[in-house]
Amino acid sequence: MKTRVIVLAVVASLVVFTAAAQETRSATRLTNDHYFDLERVNNAQISPDGARIVYTRQQANRIEDRWDSSLWIMNADGSQHRFFTKGSNPRWSSDGKRVLYIADGEPRGPQIFVRWIDTDGPATQVTHATEKVADACWSPDGKSIAFSMFVPEKDTWSISMPAAPQGAKWTAAPRVVETLHYRQDQVGFLEDGHTHLFVVSADGGAPRQITGGKWTAGSGELRGAVLVDWTPDSKAIVFEAERSAEADLQYQTSQLLVAEVASGAIRELVANPGSGSGSV
Repeated sequence: MKTRVIVLAVVASLVVFTAAAQETRSATRLTNDHYFDLERVNNAQISPDGARIVYTRQQANRIEDRWDSSLWIMNADGSQHRFFTKGSNPRWSSDGKRVLYIADGEPRGPQIFVRWIDTDGPATQVTHATEKVADACWSPDGKSIAFSMFVPEKDTWSISMPAAPQGAKWTAAPRVVETLHYRQDQVGFLEDGHTHLFVVSADGGAPRQITGGKWTAGSGELRGAVLVDWTPDSKAIVFEAERSAEADLQYQTSQLLVAEVASGAIRELVANPGSGSGSV
């Protein structure tokens, strides 16, 4: 009888221990709820005088299934850490007095904003584009901002379809595909058109298109970031692109090019096409 009691006691202890271990594992296991509580930081930018840092902080938005971005700023020693504004992709002006960033504006969608660091008041919305703007970059003299923007092309399909009667529920019109890359991961179906470079005054105004044609600024035809930088005299923009007629077959290669801001003339900085990444 004593032996049975001892065995039962040991079994009961093992059950309690196993249950406790499972509870501990469950408490430490990474779940979807943990993921939605995570925050991430990126794109830290140090001011030209090295005194301050502005960076992008992102939180998961459960309702709209996206990352919401905000800018935070602090002194280089970590003091005075505080919220700066809503937005992402900050860049300091060369004099360290202004920060440009991208945030939702009007018309609805990503727009470029400029905010003075040590002056009270709202930021200035520099662009009022109808297409998505990206890759904003200050000119060294602080007078202009270069950025990339998608330029849609009209459908060249010449077949006209009859109009649907009022209230009719017809099948959606067919999608006309004229390029090899018509769909992309995390993007979906690609709209017909190309990404090109623009320049706008840092004080705002109408942007001016610098590049154009049936080719895309950036590394290949697929949508992605465009590496952009200015020459020291603020007169030209250095970027990469593949401008050949077979760019859709060579989306992993590109050339390093220079576009003159005044004339739009483009010349090759490196003649041989290749594949690369990093800052221009």
